[in-house]
Amino acid sequence: MTLALELARFGVPFRIIDQALHGAEHSQALGVQARTLELLEAAHITDRLLGVAQRVAHVQIAAGSRPLIDVSFGDLPTAYPFLAMIPQRETERVMREALEAQGIAIERGVTLTAFSQDPDGIDIDLAGPTGTQRVRARFLTGCDGAHSAVRHHLDIAFAGHAPPERFALADVHLETALAADTLRVHLAADGGATALFPLHGLWRILVESPNALPDPPNVAAFQAALDAQSIPARIRDAVWMVDYHIHQQRVEQLRAGGAFLLGDAAHVHSPIGGQGMNSGIGDAINLAWKLALVVRDDVPVTLLDTYAEERDAVGKALLEATDYSNRVAFNANTMVRALRNAVLPVAAHLPLVRDRLRDNLAQLRIAYPHSRLSVNGSPTRRGLRAGMRVRGARPTGYHPQTIVMHPHDQQAAITLVLRPDGYAGYVSDGAHAHGAVTYMRNVIGLRACAVSATRLPGR
Repeated sequence: MTLALELARFGVPFRIIDQALHGAEHSQALGVQARTLELLEAAHITDRLLGVAQRVAHVQIAAGSRPLIDVSFGDLPTAYPFLAMIPQRETERVMREALEAQGIAIERGVTLTAFSQDPDGIDIDLAGPTGTQRVRARFLTGCDGAHSAVRHHLDIAFAGHAPPERFALADVHLETALAADTLRVHLAADGGATALFPLHGLWRILVESPNALPDPPNVAAFQAALDAQSIPARIRDAVWMVDYHIHQQRVEQLRAGGAFLLGDAAHVHSPIGGQGMNSGIGDAINLAWKLALVVRDDVPVTLLDTYAEERDAVGKALLEATDYSNRVAFNANTMVRALRNAVLPVAAHLPLVRDRLRDNLAQLRIAYPHSRLSVNGSPTRRGLRAGMRVRGARPTGYHPQTIVMHPHDQQAAITLVLRPDGYAGYVSDGAHAHGAVTYMRNVIGLRACAVSATRLPGR
């Protein structure tokens, strides 16, 4: 739905179909990271999301009762110095209502059955409540989850593996005096873990175990998991319980002709770190403005290659990070656990390590330094460089903006091309508008562009 919101903002016509007859009543996705809240500002839904969010200021990780890490978001360099705990069903509801306010409805119960491509577009066969139809489109985006029909028809491999860990989660009402601004993770000696997530009016318990879990899960098992870690909480009742396995998988290509894969259709991974839904939203934000430029401004279609270049690197890094985190967190080897428990508390007190961990969790360090769209006019400059997030900035339209910027913390001007997703495309010291105009024409493919002067917060 993020892609639909963005395309609607940009005036790009589209249809959005969903095989499901209704949205998910329950979902595993939960945390909305600071960078995601920034990216959704332009669609005017961030404040509405925060209205149903539980704000988490700390993430505490312990080995049993021994503290290992306490990540505080208070100094996060963003307007959203917290982790917003929002069940995905609420995030989807807010997005759906925003679309409906613009007269856009999701076509439910409609299935993609086949499609074929030629150099000018895609013929797509659909089946729905009113029968079958063939439609012609220029582009097709598969935002259809881990069992993606688009990916299946493209015959793109979904390579990876299934870690042995088993998971169970429950949304419950608790009797507890624990502060609702802290997410707690307790690592067990057998390689398992119990996590407690505060929600708006509820708590979520997540249990990971190397052993078999009750099937179906039950309240007694979740209470036993809390008790085993000496977590002072009693379950009053459960709203929802489910168990599941995880997979670590990704595609090797995000684009095939005019078809694209986004979100879980392109990459799935462990819930550790709360990155999944946020990465899918990031995929959509990255692709939307590029599609708008191609469709509305006739920019060369090769611009769309950069979606795969940029987001494939992000997806690969994400799977590597979650895979490594799984091995560190869920490890029954006595020596590995002892080393982990000795090293993590020391490392977490180092400002550089602590800040990088915090910023990585919040997705503020995602950048595109190696993209063909990232050009540094002053190759040796420090600080803000092409491909980096520009703090406090996101254009409202789909055109990159050429800006002569005067940061509060610097005397000299900076010439910047600000991408519609809030990243720097071109950066140069001094007021060098000519370099930015050349970039807009030769790299982005725009024939006309303008230069403005502004003042943005320093990084």
